[in-house]
Amino acid sequence: MQRMKPLAILAAIAVVLSACGGTGSSASPSGSGGGGSNVTLTIAAVQGVEDTGLKALAPMYTAKTGVKINIVEAPYADLYTKLVNAFSAKDATYDLAMMDDPWMPKFGTMGALSPLEPLGIKKDTDVAQVVWDVGTWPPPRGPVPPSEKDKTKALLGVTIVGNVEMFMWRKDITPNGPASYDEVLANAKAQNKSNFAGYIIRGKATNPVVADFLPILWSFGGDVFDENWNVVFDNDKSLAAVKFLVDDLKAVAQAGPDTSDAADRDKVMASGQGYESSVWPGEINTAVLGEGTTVTGKVGFQPIPKGPSGNGVGMMGNWMLGIPTGSKNQQAAADFIKWMLQADTQKTYAQNGGIPSRTSVLKDPSLQAANPYFSVLADALQAPPNWRPRTDQWNAVETIIGTELNKALAGQESAQDVVTNASKQIRTLMKQAGYPTAQ
Repeated sequence: MQRMKPLAILAAIAVVLSACGGTGSSASPSGSGGGGSNVTLTIAAVQGVEDTGLKALAPMYTAKTGVKINIVEAPYADLYTKLVNAFSAKDATYDLAMMDDPWMPKFGTMGALSPLEPLGIKKDTDVAQVVWDVGTWPPPRGPVPPSEKDKTKALLGVTIVGNVEMFMWRKDITPNGPASYDEVLANAKAQNKSNFAGYIIRGKATNPVVADFLPILWSFGGDVFDENWNVVFDNDKSLAAVKFLVDDLKAVAQAGPDTSDAADRDKVMASGQGYESSVWPGEINTAVLGEGTTVTGKVGFQPIPKGPSGNGVGMMGNWMLGIPTGSKNQQAAADFIKWMLQADTQKTYAQNGGIPSRTSVLKDPSLQAANPYFSVLADALQAPPNWRPRTDQWNAVETIIGTELNKALAGQESAQDVVTNASKQIRTLMKQAGYPTAQ
């Protein structure tokens, strides 16, 4: 995202202070934790582009309310471990936790987060329903873990990074993006050259390759589980999706796809050495179109293309803020979330590198030039996208699938090996965890 100059930031602060001056309790800490300058909110945040907007807003909130914001950053994997440890100990280390949406099943099952609606956070129709749903536990749709079936549904997390995986291509080469994965492959074959990848694969083991693959899997009509937690990763539709990635796309991909992560993919696109790939919103302005890019004005963005299922299914990767049950500043933490959700705050957030979730902000004409994917993201959130299976076993499941897919991309296994080996391991894992996995 484009960075604002110091004078612009001061102007943005003035706008926010003016616009929010009469908001009452939604911007003024109250309840547990005391008021104003006596309160410090400690936020556990992921280190990277995802918390750029959050760091920009923190001093604005302090200037308005006197509430100090202490942002403690950690790399992705380290943040997850720190949060699990803090939640297990039920300590008061963090007042707010920044969470990737596939972590919600773990934290929801642990009972680690406070319900937000009793603290005054209200759902808003300017935010896509799926955004509220992904922060709700137990999940309002799809299979529910056996241990969670009798729990009352509650909003435990609010999205601060609207994030749906989308598709990018070189629009200067072909003006229209692919409508289907058949076109994805046909275009990739047509454009593939010795120094120009027809398709750029993010194939590094575990989470990276699974993130690249799940939209393909779902768009092909495949899945990991059915509605009853039976493993269906080795059915015909899922196998076809695996073959598409590890055989068809690999044949027109960059060298060494099995070692490529998001930064590598973005570098290939930014340097003008690739034609198309999937992409996360947070990568677009910072890497694909960031400093040093050679493809300014040459890359188009669209939702995930349709697969044989007839649908194009994007994947959510929303980052949420939740309030740990151990926090001593529950209401003050909720007031900060409410302020972040306000439309004027969201616009300032977007102008400072944040990725908003409000439809009106994502569709704001004044933001489109600097954020050419915003309107696409708004449409993708309304589609709606899919989320990763809502089980606290997902990290282990993802590791299994991502390890097997990576082996195939490295030439060590076939597509059939991937689905056979991964499905066997997942069935064993889920049965041991008490799931009714019959197949």
